Amino acid sequence: MPELPEVQTVVNGLTDKIVGLKIKDVWTDYNSKYYLGKKSIKDPKFFRKFKKEIVGAKVVEVQRRAKNILIFLDNQKVILVHLKMTGHFLFGKYTFNKKEKTYIPEGGFVDPKKLKKDKNLQKQVLEKPLTDPFNKFIHFVIDFEKYQLTLSDMRKFASVTLLDKNEIPEIFRKTGPEIFDLSKKDFLKIFENKKGKIKTVFMNPEVVAGIGNIYSDEILWEIGVHPESEVSKIPEEKFGEMLAVSKKILKKSIASGGDSMSDFRNIEGKKGKFQNSHKAYKLEKTKCQKKNCCGIIEKKQIGQRIGRFCKKHQIKY
Repeated sequence: MPELPEVQTVVNGLTDKIVGLKIKDVWTDYNSKYYLGKKSIKDPKFFRKFKKEIVGAKVVEVQRRAKNILIFLDNQKVILVHLKMTGHFLFGKYTFNKKEKTYIPEGGFVDPKKLKKDKNLQKQVLEKPLTDPFNKFIHFVIDFEKYQLTLSDMRKFASVTLLDKNEIPEIFRKTGPEIFDLSKKDFLKIFENKKGKIKTVFMNPEVVAGIGNIYSDEILWEIGVHPESEVSKIPEEKFGEMLAVSKKILKKSIASGGDSMSDFRNIEGKKGKFQNSHKAYKLEKTKCQKKNCCGIIEKKQIGQRIGRFCKKHQIKY
């Protein structure tokens, strides 16, 4: 699932491409009986209302809150999107294909079977990533006339809804603060009196916004704290280090275009590069990269999630 850097990468891309553009039309083939009566475009009745409200409106701003994307319109409405597991926005020139009953980019999608063997097709995908068959699961489209913003969502878990601007504070009332907004004093106060293992607490969206499996592993590896450490036993100075390292690693990932170890792509269909900088995540059974450490990265279920860590240099408090 995209975490803070991946969602911020999307928001940065959308800010560059769609702010100031007027919505000409909107389309979806999401349709689920499980969403009937809910404020989701997966409910056909809600989608009709959604379409009526946004067509003709102009995008004025795009923001991130936690792992959510907020597209602000000039009619005081806000499109709220959560990409979930496999969703990713793509921006470019698309046309509706009546035979396929979906939107296709210029040049069409490359045949995945041929892609494995054909170096010319592999080169084409690198040059025109929207044609990558990985991006073909289009289920939602905002048409800006000359260009389209599409949502590829292989597992159909992504959520899209519409809010009044004044509803935003209540929607995020229980969401934790943004880590870039926190001082050392603020950060210490957040973890004060918290119980539980540090990885679990750190990933709780009501404690800190936007941190998931990737970055909790990377941050705890960097500061030398075992993910099963009890929050109450961790020295105070470690929390100051944790905040500084968190900001450093998250900024590095944003500058790298996010992490594409799994499904993430930016709005051009390109992979991010932070996966090339991993020190712990998905590196189980490999030698620890910490200087002068001879440990091996281990993998263990911690709460409901999987943690990767080095028990040699990551101290368990």
